[in-house]
Amino acid sequence: MTSSIAFTPGHLMAQGKSSGKIVWSVPSQIPAAPGMDKQLGLAGVFTGQSNGVLIVAGGSNFADGAMPWQGGKKLHYDDVYVLQKTKGDSFTWLKPQTNHLLQKIAYGTSTTIPQGIVCAGGETETEPGSTNAFIMSWDSNKQDVVFTALPSLPIPLANACMSSIGQVIYLIGGECGGKPSAKCFMLNLAGKDPRWKVLPALPVAMSHSVAVTQSNGKYPCIYVIGGRSATASGISDLHGYTFCYDPLYNKWIKLGGVGDGKHTTNISAATAVTIGTQEILLIGGDKGNVFHQIETYNALIAKAATEQEKQTLQQQKLVLLNNHQGFSKDVYLFNTVKHSWKKVGELPFYGQVTTTAVKWNNEIFIPGGEIKPGVRTAAISMGKLNIK
Repeated sequence: MTSSIAFTPGHLMAQGKSSGKIVWSVPSQIPAAPGMDKQLGLAGVFTGQSNGVLIVAGGSNFADGAMPWQGGKKLHYDDVYVLQKTKGDSFTWLKPQTNHLLQKIAYGTSTTIPQGIVCAGGETETEPGSTNAFIMSWDSNKQDVVFTALPSLPIPLANACMSSIGQVIYLIGGECGGKPSAKCFMLNLAGKDPRWKVLPALPVAMSHSVAVTQSNGKYPCIYVIGGRSATASGISDLHGYTFCYDPLYNKWIKLGGVGDGKHTTNISAATAVTIGTQEILLIGGDKGNVFHQIETYNALIAKAATEQEKQTLQQQKLVLLNNHQGFSKDVYLFNTVKHSWKKVGELPFYGQVTTTAVKWNNEIFIPGGEIKPGVRTAAISMGKLNIK
């Protein structure tokens, strides 16, 4: 499938006004894990690019494709996949000798730096959060994946977001012990004895946000977009915030909400990349309308006075889940100088959530993720930036 989004952001390139379009396609699929006949798709993977390859590792899905509400068991994986671009838009999956993480894990966070892909946190089959952090890189001479341990996180986290400025890694929010966290940490890999340092807290404790590094017109800042916060009621608070962490002043700045310029929207678990020198492209995500309804049903089912009432509510919830239209296809553009949002198009396929978009040369890659509640995809989606 191939489709295009046309857009005319104000400053796609440093020299001034430009116009361009994104042509979307699905050039490859994550292969089946060793010993398995089929790849059911993976959500919550570690991913990034290193020395000319895209690495996808870990993740989760449901056994035999059965949905969680059908009794499907969530499985976590430790498999490592390496995708190499060969000729044109052709891709080959390599077979490195090191093809497993140290543990089965999903819903960690990752960001690409020159040394490789920094990976941190995640949930395992036994723990809701992890303190593990490491760099995953590709050794092109040995044709193998190399892992380098990093200092452990100060607290166990899952569903956090992360970005970097040079050698400095910023880890933001997430969930700790199943509760949303506002804590933020920094790791300077250029330092003599790198350790995670505490930064000012996010204004809102939240998980499932996306973090991107972009210039504020003067110097690089960290932008955190959207998210959600689990609550004691079982019904999450949904967010459409845009926050900017200014490293020069060591503070968070609240900017305008995600939207099309007229209406704002909540969004969580989206992906994002930078475009040019002062824009961020926000891709897909969960706007939360059905998510809220599902949580409401779960709360009502838990309080049902009779078995009949419980069965009726469960049936209504099943209808909602089975008729889910898929996550958002909307694509938005944020200007970090004007602090303005606008909608610039739609994806030609379901939005992929709980994954990370990777900028690889002049192309955007979105590996795996969820496309509906409980439904994973094996697709490696690619957005080709044709800038004129």
